[in-house]
Amino acid sequence: MGFGRSKIPNMNINKTILVLIASIFILQSCSNTAKEKDIISQIVDDMHAYQSVHYTVNKKSYYSNTTDTSFTPFEVWIVREKSKSTRAGYIWVDNNYRPYNMIQHEGSLWLTIPPKKTTALYSNYKESLIGQTDWIDVFLNPKSLQNQILDTNNQIIISNLQYQGIECCSISIAFPINEKGNKITITYIIDKGNSMPLWAKLESKDNERTLFSELSFSSFEFDILNIKTLKAKHEILIQANPIQKRESNSKTSILENMLQIGDPAPYFTGSFFANDSKFELQDYIGKKIIVIDFWYTHCPPCVRAIPALSELDYNYRDQGVIVFGLNSIDNQARSLKNLEQFVNNRNLSYDIILTQPEVDMLYNVSRYPSIYIIDLDGKIAYVDVGYDEESFAELKAKVVELLTE
Repeated sequence: MGFGRSKIPNMNINKTILVLIASIFILQSCSNTAKEKDIISQIVDDMHAYQSVHYTVNKKSYYSNTTDTSFTPFEVWIVREKSKSTRAGYIWVDNNYRPYNMIQHEGSLWLTIPPKKTTALYSNYKESLIGQTDWIDVFLNPKSLQNQILDTNNQIIISNLQYQGIECCSISIAFPINEKGNKITITYIIDKGNSMPLWAKLESKDNERTLFSELSFSSFEFDILNIKTLKAKHEILIQANPIQKRESNSKTSILENMLQIGDPAPYFTGSFFANDSKFELQDYIGKKIIVIDFWYTHCPPCVRAIPALSELDYNYRDQGVIVFGLNSIDNQARSLKNLEQFVNNRNLSYDIILTQPEVDMLYNVSRYPSIYIIDLDGKIAYVDVGYDEESFAELKAKVVELLTE
């Protein structure tokens, strides 16, 4: 009996300790939740306080299963306006490599291409201008970030840290696996002084690889922009590059507007990037089955297609197939050095041909990559836009079919 009575106080003490630990844990969790809400509320309040912002972004993109890395600088101007504008504001984004702009007009995102004197529908209204973490939408609609954090389907980690000697907070948002099977996580490092990001990262993971996109932000300027000036830039750009109307942005619609199977392949000239010698398509008509790929360096699906095209060229070159990568977008003074670095970092088995935008127009190219096969009669035998393994298998099958005819 004495032994039993001596255990009762210990049991009570243990229960008390457990209750205290649980209480501390609950209080700490509530405290952390309150701090998280305070941080997000501060960001929302600060974003609403600014009427405009100007900043620079350097974007680094790479895949987990390759050494390919691309670097792209941007300059961003945003002015808040709730009425008569897309996304409650006017936006201008300059890319120091590309000879075009992405602008928002009449509720859609458009790609203005001055070398082609045209403006084409880029994608849909929700498309990012730089990337999912470019902060453009957060600036104009800060509650979008708040809603992501409050969404119980997302996993959230918020912590304090010093970044480049600056007091910051880190916000990580892990989203559920989406309908494409991708697991996306975004991370921001935010300056507590102005509530703007200094660094951001997107990770998009599928069964094969992970895409990483890192953004470094700098040179923030607030409330110095004039919305009339930004609107005027939009108007001037659209007037100089008339909008190319399209009923649909679907792949089917895009393909319908390209050259069709059986059409004669238009002749064109260019220059070999490797040695600057002249290229003429007609020199190869009737001698080779020709695969031409319209591409540029800062196009992720274009980059993904390169190994498959290299393998195709390597495996079938001796049987009468030749691949050319046609590039007009990087054929600009400000882009050629970047193109050289890009090509030197890859083992391409086929030639890159520098062309003018008129060649893209001859072939009705509005999306990249766009790929054509030209048969021995000089006619279009295959056409596709974009890149995925299933579609490329169809292209390869067509090449084999043409070789056996």
